[in-house]
Order: sequence, then C-alpha cells, then structure tokens
Amino acid sequence: MKEWMQNYGYLLGVLAVVIVLFVVVLYFAARAYSKHMNAFKKEEAELKRLTALKEKYRPFDEETIKNAPEEEILEGVALVYQVYLQKKDDMEKEFLLLKEEQQYIYVLDVFVSDGSLKTFFKDNADILRSRIVPALKLVGLAEEAERAEKIRKMYDVTEEEISFSEKTIDEEDEFFTENNLLSRIKLKGAEYIKENISLLKL
Repeated sequence: MKEWMQNYGYLLGVLAVVIVLFVVVLYFAARAYSKHMNAFKKEEAELKRLTALKEKYRPFDEETIKNAPEEEILEGVALVYQVYLQKKDDMEKEFLLLKEEQQYIYVLDVFVSDGSLKTFFKDNADILRSRIVPALKLVGLAEEAERAEKIRKMYDVTEEEISFSEKTIDEEDEFFTENNLLSRIKLKGAEYIKENISLLKL
C-alpha cells in the first residue's frame, strides 16, 4: 500500500480535483436550469395574462370598460390595437391610418410598458417618440408633456440647437418616478377611454 501510494498517490489528488470540478459544474448547471425555468414560468404566466386580457377587451364596449379595473384598461385597449396591427402586412402604414386618439392611447401604453423616459426614447422609433407629447396632453398631463418635450427634442435630428444630455434625461426620469407618473398615465388613460369609447373603437 505504501509503495502504491508512492507511485500512484497523485491519482488521488487528480480524482479529488475532478470530483470538486464535477460538483462545481453540477452546481452551476442546476442554478442555470433553475433560472431558466423561473424565466420560462414568468414568460408563460405573462403570455397567459396577455391572452386573457386580449379576449376580455376584444372587441371592447361600454360594458367591458365600465366593469374593468382602471389600472388595466389602457393596456387592454392598446392590446386590441396591437393585435389588429400585427395582422396587417405593413404595421406602420396601418398605425398611421388609426385615428390620432387611438395612436396616442397605443403610445401611452408603450411608454408605460417601457417604464421610463430613457427607455422609451432609446428603444422606439420616431413614429412613437413624436407622439408621446400630444398623447400625454390628450389625457390631461400637460406638465409631464412639457417635460417629455425636452427629451423628445434631444432625439429629433432636426433640432440643431438642442444638445443631448444624459443628466437631463435622468433628472426627468427621477421626477416622473417621484410623481408616480406610470400609474397616473394608466388612471388618466382609463378615464379618457371611459369618456370616449365610441371614438376609440376600431
């Protein structure tokens, strides 16, 4: 045994290293799988939620809107528009054919989904960015519209006198967060939709 240890003892060290590496790999693989499954479950739950919301609001009418929770009305109506647009060959062209009020409701929901001024202006094309200011005004958020206008101008290539400022964007986002703007857009949007159902129907 002593002779074997002298000649082959290093194999025990190699085996120990292999076992440790195997355990580490197994641990990270388990974590990755768990993370993947959690993400999958969240995506699945979100898909089910959106499907239920789509069925609830398509087509939306006075009774549906009257009985719906105010915090979901904006998203529900915008989802009806989204489903409608996705069936078209040219979504952008069809979007432009919607009534202005319908476009603004859609843009407000995109803004809420994006969660911030920075994300909204960074991730969306001008067809949506150019409509957020009148959309905010539509639902009675005039001060917020003025603040958003400062950011819109930064992303407008025709505005040569306006400099891009990350600091200003962060400050405006902070103001919007402190004043709970996303929730206010949902509620003000719901209020507008309730008062203008016939105008907003497809």
